[in-house]
Amino acid sequence: MTKHDTWVKLKPGNPYEPIIDLFPFGMIPMRDPFPLEKIAADADDQQIALWIIDLERLKSYQAVAIAQFIALLRNADPLEVTQEAMAKGGFAMRHDWIDSMQCGPEGIQRQKELADFFETAPQPPSARAYQEFYNSQHERWIEGDEVPPPINTIEDVDPRLRTPELEQHFKMSQVESAIGQGNYSVLDVLTGRAFTDALNIIDPENSYSLVGYDDFDDDEFDDDEIYK
Repeated sequence: MTKHDTWVKLKPGNPYEPIIDLFPFGMIPMRDPFPLEKIAADADDQQIALWIIDLERLKSYQAVAIAQFIALLRNADPLEVTQEAMAKGGFAMRHDWIDSMQCGPEGIQRQKELADFFETAPQPPSARAYQEFYNSQHERWIEGDEVPPPINTIEDVDPRLRTPELEQHFKMSQVESAIGQGNYSVLDVLTGRAFTDALNIIDPENSYSLVGYDDFDDDEFDDDEIYK
């Protein structure tokens, strides 16, 4: 099984708020990049979509806290909750508590496959089509060792999945990587030299350079204009 790379943040007012501080930045590791594992019925016999919290990526204290918390909500035994989670590969969570999601190459690839499914399946997709898609996903990504294609730039992401936030993330990653490889001093960073060099690396179509007072003619502006 490959290591999954999906993380979610929950909406305000979710039941997990009493223990959310146990998760850095409030990010909870998920096994799937969308609610796919199981459709359950609630007390009103309504279908609800469930995500699966990735048990393998939880710290031991996080897993214990979740098991105890779910047991308290269900009036159940924490051991039984833990055993059920181990059988499913993680703890189930309702889809309507998810506020936002971040993921890596696996999550992006699986979202692409989901988009492909909705574009190619008969509309509306039948229960059989959904089941076949689910079986393929589970066999390849949950039980199997499917390896997603690497994603190094925004160009490696399917255009249907690109967002301004994702593009900004890749730009910042390039800047951080360029600065990290430059062996710059603190002064280089503070004066902007490191950032200028990084811009020239990630945006070769333009030329960036530091500009000092000596680069301007005295006739361009006077001292009074500088400080207005």
